[in-house]
Amino acid sequence: MTQLLFEDDQESGRVLSYELLRALKWLEITARQAMDYLSSGTLSNEQKQKRDDTMAWLEAENHHLILQEDNDYPEDLKEINVAPAFLYLEGNRDVLTHSKIGIVGARKCTRYGRDVTFQFAKKLSDYGVCVVSGGAMGIDTAAHQGALESQKTPTIVVAGTGLLHRYPNRNLPLFEQVLKQGGAIISEYPLTTSPRPHLFPPRNRIISGLSMGILVAEASIKSGSLISASYAVQQNREVFALPGRLSDPQSEGCHQLLRQGATLVRSVEDILDECSPIRLVTSSASRRESNKACEILEAKKEHTPALVIPSLKPLSDKVSDEARLVAALLEKEAEAMDFDMLIRQTSLNAGVMMQVLMELELLGCIDNREGLYSRC
Repeated sequence: MTQLLFEDDQESGRVLSYELLRALKWLEITARQAMDYLSSGTLSNEQKQKRDDTMAWLEAENHHLILQEDNDYPEDLKEINVAPAFLYLEGNRDVLTHSKIGIVGARKCTRYGRDVTFQFAKKLSDYGVCVVSGGAMGIDTAAHQGALESQKTPTIVVAGTGLLHRYPNRNLPLFEQVLKQGGAIISEYPLTTSPRPHLFPPRNRIISGLSMGILVAEASIKSGSLISASYAVQQNREVFALPGRLSDPQSEGCHQLLRQGATLVRSVEDILDECSPIRLVTSSASRRESNKACEILEAKKEHTPALVIPSLKPLSDKVSDEARLVAALLEKEAEAMDFDMLIRQTSLNAGVMMQVLMELELLGCIDNREGLYSRC
């Protein structure tokens, strides 16, 4: 690693400075400690402990530190401004060789946005395209879940924390499934970095930098997903946007992107048509294998059914007002909620909430999966 930690080098033309580390969103104290080490070559006791913990982590199976000099470091990522000096990776490092599409969007998405994202991700995975997203709630979660449902191509989570602090906690089972199915979780941050709001926007440049293009599934005008789209434009990547209902604030960002020239997508084929077919295979494929893969891809596209968005079961006119309130909340939030969260959001007492959930379950209007309720 120390080969990467250098001052101005006339031969290599590469510079590591305090300002560069801060641009990478390193904490001020961490950046200063790194520069102090470069000048003195000594570590404090705390720094030695972190070094030892990192070395111990790297000894575990499927734990990797990928440097820019390594063959596994993605070439596309090297091309971006302020490319990560290195990547911590847990899982299958070979997944970095796949052709990739990034999918980003609102954390508080609509059910429509979640369902469409799930199906787009599943179909991309069916085609052999790796879905890259940030592991957050909402659209990110739907993207990873769709790729996992396909079971054809692994998915990549780009974390905004150190890999010893997986975030959010509610997605811990999802992260385990990503690893189990041959995917990877990657981060540029030190292993022990805990969640901090300012760390998440910079990781978006990695999502777009790894990918042939970015699909913005749902986004408000002030959404962080538009940061990903901005990075994609700067990196000469394709930007795709899903149109939504004019009345949905979560679609305003996508509509703005479309006015600015993003590609409107109605199907996965709209994405694939904008990307070079030769790039829709792993980088290790030969020219003959690439041509064969393209023929298979074109054949698949001709027989791909349209997206099918499941409709919600309508509520009976006889349901209670409380049940209607809970159902409307679950539909609006478009994510599973537990018993305590439902109480906090509706202000209903526990006894009434138990009756409401039983009422909705008997009607088949909600789904209960291990204590997490969602509209269906």
